[in-house]
Amino acid sequence: MIREFFRSASGVAGFAIILLFSIIAIYVVATFPLDYGTRYWSNPKYWEEYPKLVPPVWYNYFVPEKLPQHYISELRAPTATEEDVKRWVFSYNFDADKFPTGVILKYANLTFYESLPIISIKVKRPDGQEVVLMDFDSGIPSPRPGESPPYVRFVENPRSIVLSVEPGVVRRAAEFARSQGVNCTVTEVREAVLLPYIIFGIPQSSKCSAESFKPLKGTYIFEVELVGDPRDRVDYVRLIVQGAVYGAMGTDYLGRDLAQGLLFGFPVALFIGGVVAVLATVIGMGLGIVSGYVGGKVDEAIQRFADVMNNLPLLPLLILFVFVLGRSLFNIIFVLVVFGWAGTTIIVRSMVLSIKTSQFVEAAKLAGASSWWIMWKHILPPVLPYSFALMILNIPGAILSEASLSFLGLGDPSIPTWGQIMQQAFDNGALQNFSWWWILPPGILIVITAVGFVLIFFALEPIVNPRLRRQ
Repeated sequence: MIREFFRSASGVAGFAIILLFSIIAIYVVATFPLDYGTRYWSNPKYWEEYPKLVPPVWYNYFVPEKLPQHYISELRAPTATEEDVKRWVFSYNFDADKFPTGVILKYANLTFYESLPIISIKVKRPDGQEVVLMDFDSGIPSPRPGESPPYVRFVENPRSIVLSVEPGVVRRAAEFARSQGVNCTVTEVREAVLLPYIIFGIPQSSKCSAESFKPLKGTYIFEVELVGDPRDRVDYVRLIVQGAVYGAMGTDYLGRDLAQGLLFGFPVALFIGGVVAVLATVIGMGLGIVSGYVGGKVDEAIQRFADVMNNLPLLPLLILFVFVLGRSLFNIIFVLVVFGWAGTTIIVRSMVLSIKTSQFVEAAKLAGASSWWIMWKHILPPVLPYSFALMILNIPGAILSEASLSFLGLGDPSIPTWGQIMQQAFDNGALQNFSWWWILPPGILIVITAVGFVLIFFALEPIVNPRLRRQ
């Protein structure tokens, strides 16, 4: 049977798809926290440093002008330490044809013992020029009356310095621009957000505008210094250069890394499809065997109920029950199982009707075997292979049903799924903005997953169905 399965092109293709997706799912379960959805994905504060609604990095291969990559670097320990100076050094390679949109400096848990420490930032450009952007941070609160050292600041909320709007930084940037021959005032630099152009550009005219600069490519060295008592420290220093492309799959309107959301969708999709298919198939197979073998009023009751369940409009009922029970992953699985067993019952019952008239079943009856023993030993084994094939076919149906519910806004809000990502994309105007990286990948993954299981079913059906095997 295995050799016959792998002789089929559809079997090999389907097996390769599901094997790859299963490996990815195992990797995600092993590396992602189980509460990833609530701790990270649904937490807008976690994504505040990421660019909003930007395409993936590889998008640069298809556009004439290269866009700057979003850069985030964090240092937990100083790069260099002297007697009363701690220094953090960041290296940023700028090789784009467009300018970054801004620079942000962050640090947290500032601890100092005597006077306020001096925190400064400067940048060394590829052309050898050095620009002191900030010589001290005026936003550090002074010690309060009665407060004793050590003084701790920015514990819960890190200090975030947006250089483009910081008055001292804007003033120094305007001074540097004038030294380069560009007639810029502080107001013009602040209102036109020219700081990134001044830092990363070469002036082409004396006019104070973005068009007056062209990108200066190369490596930029940002140095952050803390001058004060030798015991003064911060937990980390983070530098963010805001770009226009990010990651393998881009970001959404909140700045969430879509690659992470898509990865987390792999185990969720396979878990939903697997659990629903197994439970619905087991229930349907059990009822089908009982219905076909026992017959009479039991058969009539089971079949009429199965006919009703099989002919009910599934999606409206799923919407109704999930809306009543709540938007929980397990509620979705429960509803899909409740409405997913009927088709298997009808098919298995028709198989049992022919099996129970066979000679080995009649011999078991004459030998005094009980009905339960006969169903377990003689009816179940020939039914099981085809039921397994039906279970494989039920998996994509469950995945598509969950995706449909999520797309309609009835998915579990605490867990990122492919359908939920598509729903948020359509609700937030991704189609109108042509944010294809937000719409296409989850849809393609849903289709590929469904096709993989369908291909496996096509390869299994001739094996488990004797008539098709003879043909």
